[in-house]
Amino acid sequence: MMRRMLGTFALLFLLARAASGVSAVSIDILAGTGLDINGAGPLLVAMDAPRGRLVVANTLSSSISLIECESGAVTNIALGGRALQHLKSEALAVSGRTGTIFLVGTKCLHIVFPGKGTSMTIETGRQFESIAVDDGTGNVFLAGRESAELGFLKWGSDKIEMLPWLDHEEPLINLNMTPPPPIRKVISDALPGRVAAVDGFTSTLYLFDAKSGKMLHSRPLPLTPGGRWHLAGYDGDDHNLYLVTETAGRKVMEAARIDLDGEDDAVVGLPGFTEGVGIIYNPARAEIYIPYDNHASVHVVTFEGEGSLDEIAIPAYGNDASAVDRESGTLYVASWAFGEIDVIDLESRTLTRRIMDLGIIPHMFTMALDERRGRIYFPKGATAVNGTFGAAVTELDPATGKTQKIYTGFAPIDMVELPGRGSVLVFGSENRFAEVRADGSYEIRGLPFDYPVRAIEGPGGDIYLSYGPHQSYWPTVYIWGAKNGILSIDRDDLSFYDRRIPRQAHELVLDRDGVCYFTQNNWGREEQFLGRLTDGVRVYEPGRRLPLGDEVEREITQRILRYDDALHRLYLVRVGERDEDPSVLQIIDPAVDSVLARIELGVTATDLLLTEGEIYITNFHSDHVSVIDKRDFSMREIGTDRGPLRLCNLGDRIFVLNHTAGTLEELGGGSHPVPGEGKPDNIFVWNDGIAVVSHGGDALLVHRFDPVDDSFELLHREDYPFGDTGFDTGNVSFYVRGQFGDAVFGLSRGLVDGEGRLWIGDFLSGRVIVLDDE
Repeated sequence: MMRRMLGTFALLFLLARAASGVSAVSIDILAGTGLDINGAGPLLVAMDAPRGRLVVANTLSSSISLIECESGAVTNIALGGRALQHLKSEALAVSGRTGTIFLVGTKCLHIVFPGKGTSMTIETGRQFESIAVDDGTGNVFLAGRESAELGFLKWGSDKIEMLPWLDHEEPLINLNMTPPPPIRKVISDALPGRVAAVDGFTSTLYLFDAKSGKMLHSRPLPLTPGGRWHLAGYDGDDHNLYLVTETAGRKVMEAARIDLDGEDDAVVGLPGFTEGVGIIYNPARAEIYIPYDNHASVHVVTFEGEGSLDEIAIPAYGNDASAVDRESGTLYVASWAFGEIDVIDLESRTLTRRIMDLGIIPHMFTMALDERRGRIYFPKGATAVNGTFGAAVTELDPATGKTQKIYTGFAPIDMVELPGRGSVLVFGSENRFAEVRADGSYEIRGLPFDYPVRAIEGPGGDIYLSYGPHQSYWPTVYIWGAKNGILSIDRDDLSFYDRRIPRQAHELVLDRDGVCYFTQNNWGREEQFLGRLTDGVRVYEPGRRLPLGDEVEREITQRILRYDDALHRLYLVRVGERDEDPSVLQIIDPAVDSVLARIELGVTATDLLLTEGEIYITNFHSDHVSVIDKRDFSMREIGTDRGPLRLCNLGDRIFVLNHTAGTLEELGGGSHPVPGEGKPDNIFVWNDGIAVVSHGGDALLVHRFDPVDDSFELLHREDYPFGDTGFDTGNVSFYVRGQFGDAVFGLSRGLVDGEGRLWIGDFLSGRVIVLDDE
């Protein structure tokens, strides 16, 4: 695939030269894909069946994607914030009557009006997890474990009311496993104008008047309290609610039919299989289907008479999202581990087909079926454990097994210069890259595999590009549909040479001998290690990886990798196993595969800078920089303003960019507020000054800092509805802080080309800015 863009599509903005003589060219690659708002990190999907529309909540870009299922046309609507990665499908609701979309965000509620192409955000002050919309009134109810009160929004209001409800509250916490479904739920019962609220902590049902928010009734439920509670579905015809419970140890114990009109409940015991996922109710057959992450089975629960339990054999464990075609009596079960969807005939209770080679399937229990067209939609790799950084939704025709990508955006995740071609390669986060020139022209090309992560110059000037989802191998099973690797791209003709690796590589460095070292995401508790490719030809050998001695468990913590050519050393930094734990620096001698030093740092390390004699590391949540002597590994700490994020060295003067405080600070010297709204998040040394990149809700700003007179000059402003651009929200797998998202350690990437121009690639807007100081 290749498209050449120039002029209108590139949306070039040639700024009038400032006194400094700097010009700026803005190249809008996203516009070249036919979109004006980006959709990166697709997380939750839901069908708006009356309108034949798929709704996609994104967790990297602050946007909702709308896909017209018949045509595949995509419209993205900007939001004030991102979908919270740890929430399930109950955090997204669509009004059947109006098509209005409601999404629980980070301590807020997003409301989207598709007909107008607009949205609004209402702060809640509490983190909710479950949402219900009453179609009769348009009123909204919100519930979550962090709030003992119900959130209540009257249609037309812009303020959340808090309704008295319960006493107990507890925080959402870091669990190194699939985040749990909400143990408190709200469900709309549109016909009688009431809303049901379930508290799993006490196993109690409450009914509220949908118009006034007044509590009408409460009663205990015949279910074991605590653990994890799954919402299988709700049947509006008989006003029955269907629930499945797990213990805190992940054993699935009970399936229940709850009568909202009385107390004619029914409970069916289950055999205690672990980690129920993709649990769904089929109103056409009045059955609950329970697949499992850890078992090659689907349990079918029927509530006729005393209730019955059947088991359907499916090929393997690692199951996840489900969808049911009510008319044909077909159940679809996705397996993330085997990269397939299993097709089950519900009448005969048998597997009829395996649709294979689909890649990593979602691990957030989210998959949608357009029953009118018989198409299945899912966001590959967009999950809490597989990396939420792509920019497409997959459409599957189960009749033929054929798939196609529906692109929701283009998010530049990295870039690298090709001097011989006079261009820069800008890699999007899905499976495309753009070859861009300084005049604004570019071609969009396809990659053979999904999910670029990091690009560096490899041996002989060719490009090394790491790619892939979370991983393709873990200790007990090969994840068949996933492909991870390091792709070589020929510097002359852009041809590919692929070498598979078992796990996603986040950071890559090349040593003076042409050996490539890379971090690899761990899976569960295991010894920490670095991967290694010895040259540009040989494939990866697990036996040649570099073991580091430490034991790690929390994923996506290995954040920084640098190479010191003068000393032939590697410097590897990871953040703590818990939020409050210190980060760790390991100083490695690759010549003898030895860790020379292990040094505990401050909390949440985010950047590392090497000078001739010292190592500087920012500690985001400790508000200081660690300075380590290269000779004796002694360490001292220098305090900073709040939230030190990035470092640079300008003429032996060390500067730190403080994200939370919004300042550029010289270590041991003065601190200077960065002009403009928003938070600064990156710095680049350029032409005897420092270029500072800041993201606000509505604009990206590039300032140049003059270290002689300590002044700032605005070089470029890029207007775009960025929404949430913070690095301290924890909206990342396992709540890891100090980065923006899975595999996205920064919002911008920068390079200075051979002609001295500064290139800045922006992940959220899909644009590249080229600054030329003439």
